[in-house]
Amino acid sequence: MNATKPLVTFLALADQGTDVAAKNVSNLITTIVNNTNIDSIHIIGDLSYADGHTQIWGTYMDMIEPFASRVPTMVAVGNHEYDYDTLGDGSKDASGVNTSDVFHPSWGGKTFHDEGGECGVSIAKRFAAPNNGNKIFWYSFQQELMHTVVLSSEHNMTVGSPQYAFLEKDLSSINRTITPWVVVDVHRPLYNSEKYWTQDAVGLGMRNEIEELLYMNKVDLVLSGHYHGYLRSCDGVYREKCSSGGPIHVTLGTGGRPLDCHKSLIPNHYTDKFDGCNFGVGRVSVYNASALHFEFVTLGEDVLDDVWLVRQRAS
Repeated sequence: MNATKPLVTFLALADQGTDVAAKNVSNLITTIVNNTNIDSIHIIGDLSYADGHTQIWGTYMDMIEPFASRVPTMVAVGNHEYDYDTLGDGSKDASGVNTSDVFHPSWGGKTFHDEGGECGVSIAKRFAAPNNGNKIFWYSFQQELMHTVVLSSEHNMTVGSPQYAFLEKDLSSINRTITPWVVVDVHRPLYNSEKYWTQDAVGLGMRNEIEELLYMNKVDLVLSGHYHGYLRSCDGVYREKCSSGGPIHVTLGTGGRPLDCHKSLIPNHYTDKFDGCNFGVGRVSVYNASALHFEFVTLGEDVLDDVWLVRQRAS
């Protein structure tokens, strides 16, 4: 299968908000949508930063309307859309989780804390998702040669949890002849290098829970946010080693919130590129069953970083 133009292209970003930088990024997306064929937009958590102030959601929806009204906009839940302290009254939240059993993992430290009482309600009322998982909290969809799984880093994904069971079943059911490329969107990254020790512990905890599943099912690309910068790992990351059969991990927390410019990095062997000083979006273009092009596009439509993923598929 050969193609001189991509068969499917999508844009991805996270951590947006509603200030001037967020509006500039939204304008960048609209410009790209106006000038090229974009099949979907992936907003990977921390959308409006309303934190319980409903009017901010209105401002945010108005801001993204120029592109979201024209292109399928698929969202993931971030901490600012969902996290809350345990209520203990026996009720259930918008995702069906008992409020006395909200996810506060031991390895999460104080990073899973109340975010103004959103509890997943506002995002669930404003966005839709395929009915194959748990509303907008976890689900999957296909476009041309690409299968995307959207997860919630704010929910339990340990072995035996409903989300883990969904992920395991979904990945194992993919027909890689029809959709050879597999992408996972999840707000908190499994891999990052910025010196936020408690946040980095969360990434390690997530790797302990689902990295083996991603590796066994040959996931190609994991897209995240949460850290307010751009980071791209080497290809094939598995157990912190490059070229080991795992996916490439990209953090795209560059949607509009204040950036982690000049943030110190933890030394490692898996970080290929870091930029904490530019707003922008990821652009993913699938050309055929073997070739995928990833670009980090900054304001002004400048491509700051890019990489080709080439896979030798079994015939």
